[in-house]
Amino acid sequence: MKGLTTIALIGLVLVLAVTPALPGQETDPEALIIGARAVVLNPDFSRDAITKALADVLGASLLILPKTDYAAEFRSRIEWVRGSLKNGDLFSDKARQYLGLAYKLVAGGSLWQVPAELKAADSAKKGIERATEICGQLLDSALTERKAGNNEKAVRYLLEFVLLVVTPIEA
Repeated sequence: MKGLTTIALIGLVLVLAVTPALPGQETDPEALIIGARAVVLNPDFSRDAITKALADVLGASLLILPKTDYAAEFRSRIEWVRGSLKNGDLFSDKARQYLGLAYKLVAGGSLWQVPAELKAADSAKKGIERATEICGQLLDSALTERKAGNNEKAVRYLLEFVLLVVTPIEA
């Protein structure tokens, strides 16, 4: 039961951090990522705001994904997840499955795992605070890799962010 509470609190913190994106940002991946970061770090976000931020981050991943032999499969899975998010389904098992499969594509077959430093948190509050920090770091890393021209690595960080937000984590 404590694990479910932790999951709900992490989701709530992330939902409350989202702020609406400015018009015209839909095609600028950096602006989408920066907007999502602002949402995550804002202590007063709503469920709608975090859901929109997640959809925006996935949209950014589609905009920067390099042409690869798996790009069509990646796009198909991510578009399905974006549609699910736009319908308000934040914690869908199928969405997590599709995100995990998309992650494997950009991570050379590796599976996504909950960050070890989050598993080691002493309390639910520390866990939520640490999860928020990690989310900000993942988005910062995505921006850094994007600016360095490492788009595939940037996409991987974006998916790690989304997976961290939508995955139930036990305390």
